[in-house]
Amino acid sequence: MHFQRTLNLLSRGSAPGYLAVFIGGFGDVVAGCLSRVEKRFPGFLPGVAHATAYYHWDGGGCGVFLDRCGKIAAELEELRWKCPGLPVVLVGHSYGGSCAVEVARRQAVQAAPLCLLTIDAVARRQKNARPACVEWWGNAYLRDGGGFMDVVPRIGGRWGHCAGADANLAFSGYRRDREGRLYSHRRPAPMLYEAPAEETCSLFQAASAWLEGRLPG
Repeated sequence: MHFQRTLNLLSRGSAPGYLAVFIGGFGDVVAGCLSRVEKRFPGFLPGVAHATAYYHWDGGGCGVFLDRCGKIAAELEELRWKCPGLPVVLVGHSYGGSCAVEVARRQAVQAAPLCLLTIDAVARRQKNARPACVEWWGNAYLRDGGGFMDVVPRIGGRWGHCAGADANLAFSGYRRDREGRLYSHRRPAPMLYEAPAEETCSLFQAASAWLEGRLPG
């Protein structure tokens, strides 16, 4: 089982350079698709202290019937107001991707700067319109392939290309990542750290560049 690792930065005494918040999808509590990414996260910028938090897409509730994006949004909003200027990178995968968009939509525009990264987002109830408070939005998705298990995100309602995103990275499930494995919905890490073509930046690289422009000189 993969449990939530929510974070109250105030208990640490001093805030880090930035916060990375990960929101996992429907099956993450068992499969740990994004939970494992958060545990092994190296940080966007070398030498810059950071903190992370991990949520299930339903905020720990029964999301099949009633999602709890509002619970996550309220905790993040409180933290952003208490730590003014603290940059936040919000990373969501599958149902966690659509939840991340909803969480961002409920944030105040005037609070700390926010970058949004969605990885193969899935949802039919929630809309993929760009949240007002997001300064930069990168969206990666699987455009084809994915094997038998890819039927799950297709039934759930894969978003694919999002018109409001600043960058859309389309990966092929018939191509292999750096480890020689096919890109798939169940493995979000390659779609975060890699680019589908040499001439494009990965979501990780883009978020790193965004953070460099938001940290004190």
